[in-house]
Amino acid sequence: MRKRNFINCFFYYFAIITLPLLMVFLFFLFFVIQEKKQEIQSNAKRSAQAAKDNYSLVMDTAATQYDILARNPRLSISLRNFLSHEKANYLDVVLTNSILSNFTSLTNNAPYIASVYYYLDDYDSILTSDTGGIVKLSRFSDLSWKDSYDSSDKDQWLERRQMHQYSYAEPIPVLTYFKKLNMFRGVVMVNIYEEQLKQLITTSSQLDSFFILDQNGNFLLEAGKTKQFTHEDRGLLANKLSSVSLSPFEGWFPFSNGSCYTRMIPADCDTYIAACISYSNYYRDFYPLLLQLLMVLAAMVFVSLWIAFTITRKNFQQIDYFVNLFSDAERGVFRQEKPDFLRDEYDLVLNNIVQLFLNQTFLKNQLALKDQKQKLAEMKALQLQINPHFLFNTLQTLDFKALEYTGQPTAMNQMIQALSDILKYSLQNPHSMVTLKDEIDYLKKYDSIQRCRYEDKYILYYEYEETLENLPIMRLILQPLIENSLYHGIKPLDDSGFIKLRIVRRKNHLIVSIIDTGVGMDRQAITALYKRIDNPDSDNIGLTNVNSRLVMKYGPEAHLKINSKKGMGTCISFRIPI
Repeated sequence: MRKRNFINCFFYYFAIITLPLLMVFLFFLFFVIQEKKQEIQSNAKRSAQAAKDNYSLVMDTAATQYDILARNPRLSISLRNFLSHEKANYLDVVLTNSILSNFTSLTNNAPYIASVYYYLDDYDSILTSDTGGIVKLSRFSDLSWKDSYDSSDKDQWLERRQMHQYSYAEPIPVLTYFKKLNMFRGVVMVNIYEEQLKQLITTSSQLDSFFILDQNGNFLLEAGKTKQFTHEDRGLLANKLSSVSLSPFEGWFPFSNGSCYTRMIPADCDTYIAACISYSNYYRDFYPLLLQLLMVLAAMVFVSLWIAFTITRKNFQQIDYFVNLFSDAERGVFRQEKPDFLRDEYDLVLNNIVQLFLNQTFLKNQLALKDQKQKLAEMKALQLQINPHFLFNTLQTLDFKALEYTGQPTAMNQMIQALSDILKYSLQNPHSMVTLKDEIDYLKKYDSIQRCRYEDKYILYYEYEETLENLPIMRLILQPLIENSLYHGIKPLDDSGFIKLRIVRRKNHLIVSIIDTGVGMDRQAITALYKRIDNPDSDNIGLTNVNSRLVMKYGPEAHLKINSKKGMGTCISFRIPI
């Protein structure tokens, strides 16, 4: 039960704490996705434009070489003279050297330019920046461009090929820019390093993949994570060229390895640039958010566990306390102390309700027990009334017989009459009040009987004012006190002793004292006597009865008070209102 309660508390508080957090996170995630989507689109536009600008810079550099070689007629004639092996004059040499110097400056300042070729049809030589002069075609190692040039009817185009710069070296991937001459039949070719061009175009861009395509859908340049693109993926890009010729295209492409946001724009030399940003960019910014969410969830789990443990421990602490409380109550033990777990108003109210219920139950049980004892006492009193009536009638018969034998009253007749009066007095209603005079008369008859028994063992004094004789007092309240002094104080003495009944009035109270010169008691005996008279089941029937009746009638202030000193005597007194 404790475990189930703990689990239920954990899931309850975890849901209360976590659900709002998850809702806020999902709401925030929605806006982050929207913002990230706009950011990807913006990055795609910006990166595609930056790639186009860098690409245009390269193409402008290549076109500039054509302008230098083909736009100047005198320079074109000088180059033709060199290529035709005719006798060149001084001006031809100067102009050709300036062209070669320009080639050298270009390749040094633009590291992405591999070389520049100048070729005229029907000539067996070519001018190159690699050799710094004219080279026979039969001896030139890089002739892979020749077939493309011979078969093309375009004025300018780009081609991806392998450049054999030297016969002994591995071929180098390049993009070759072809531009046919206008003045003569020939071509200017600018070879561009592929790797350097990739670096230049993708510099400071956030693209995942980058493509340059010609108008026929051929891929001239690829940069970035292009290996993940299959043949079908490349076909999707190529099929979009027809729409890009009119206006730039941008949108999500469902590639085989995931969607990419792609922007395709036309570029120089009848080419197209495709800039791709992968859908995985969404997740790059989400990883820190997810990590933070996991950390927060872990903290929420810990907090929920702590709350569930605290509440479960408190609840079962209350349950254990109340179970023990009711168990003790069933055994008749009622605990009044407050438990340690009372820390708030709820605990206090609950504890007070339970305590009130137990106190009421206890009081009901006490009242039921008291009623039962009272009924038993009444039944016992009714049974005991039979014997006193029988004794009273018997005593009267004995009195008559004594007079019949003696012919005159004797001490025996006096004792029998005194004892008869005592029985008659005790058989009256014990709850009725009598005057102080009646109580003292009854006491004197008791004294007369005890004198016949003990003779000169004790002397009883009476000290009170006659004006007090008409005051009401409880019946049978003095005789048990005198009897206690006689039996426990005077009787153990070797000599005779004295007993004084002293009654005085102090304002609205009557103070009754019974003083004897008996054996007395020490402090321990007095303490033990107090305990016995406060216990209804003790052996001191006389003092216990008197004390209980006084307290029930007049309250705790009427409790018997005992003063005594060993070897000197004892004083027992009580104080009642008039």
